[in-house]
Amino acid sequence: MITFWKWFFVGSGAGPGIRRFLDFWLLLHIALGVGFSLILPITLEKAGTGLLLPLAGIFIGLSFAWGGNAQALLQTKEISKLSKFRKGGFEEYLYSYQAAILLILVSLSLWAIAGLGIFDSVWPTPCLRTEYRLVSGILFFFASMTLRECWHVVLGTQTMLLARLKIEDEATDG
Repeated sequence: MITFWKWFFVGSGAGPGIRRFLDFWLLLHIALGVGFSLILPITLEKAGTGLLLPLAGIFIGLSFAWGGNAQALLQTKEISKLSKFRKGGFEEYLYSYQAAILLILVSLSLWAIAGLGIFDSVWPTPCLRTEYRLVSGILFFFASMTLRECWHVVLGTQTMLLARLKIEDEATDG
C-alpha cells in the first residue's frame, strides 16, 4: 500500500500528488497573493482575525462536509470499479481529497499565526516592509489556493457522484 507522503512526492502511477497544485492556475494564485499584499490597507493580524480566519472556518466546514460525501462514494462498488481504469488507481481519488485538506490546514495554520500578531510583531517597522509584504503575499497566495481546493473538493465529489450513477445505470441497463 502506498502512503500519502509517497503519493504526494512520488506518485502512484499518475505522477506526484503535489503536481495537482502546479498548473496554469498557480500563476493566478501568485498574482492574487502579490496584488493583495501590495494593496492591503490593514495589518495581517487584523486581516487574519477579522476576515480570513472566519472565512477559513467556512472553507474547512464546506470541505469536510463534501469530503464526507466523497468518502461515502469512495466506498461504493461503482467507484471501486472506476478506479481500476484510472492511472494510479484508487489512491488517486483517496489522496487527492487528503491533499486538499492538507492545503486547507496549512493555510489555516498560517493565517492563525497572522491572527495572533506574530508577523506584525516580527516586522513592526516600515523599514522591514519588503519582508512583511513577502509574508503577506504568501498568506494571500495560500488563501487563494485554499479557495480553489475547496471548490475542487465539491467538484470532485459531484463528478464522482455522477460517475457512480452512470456506472449504476449501465449495470441495470446492460
